[in-house]
Amino acid sequence: MRHDVRESGKRPRDAHTEMMASVRKRFKDLASLTEVVSALPTFPEVQSQLSRHRQHKCIPIPDPLNIPDQLRTTLRGREVADGDPNKNERFLLYSGQDGRLLVFCAQTELQILHQSQLPTDWRHW
Repeated sequence: MRHDVRESGKRPRDAHTEMMASVRKRFKDLASLTEVVSALPTFPEVQSQLSRHRQHKCIPIPDPLNIPDQLRTTLRGREVADGDPNKNERFLLYSGQDGRLLVFCAQTELQILHQSQLPTDWRHW
């Protein structure tokens, strides 16, 4: 669980739920399953520890008026080679209303959205 949370930034609740589901798949015998599950920690017991591990990977934002540069660009924009057209691709499109409104979207995804067509019956959704 800690590894999943630290490396992927997965939410602690999701990591714990997936771990519990994987235990059920590994142990088909009811007696073994019961023994293992009773020895595992509950989510409230590990929540704070998993949250600390997640903070290791995730970038904290203490001030919404001062968004860190790592969050102003896409992950793709940070990891591509220097000659790539997506280098430093902007992710924070708008910051307004004293930090209460932040709009995050990559330009490539915005172009795909703009080029898509609405279904003819979109008003019935």
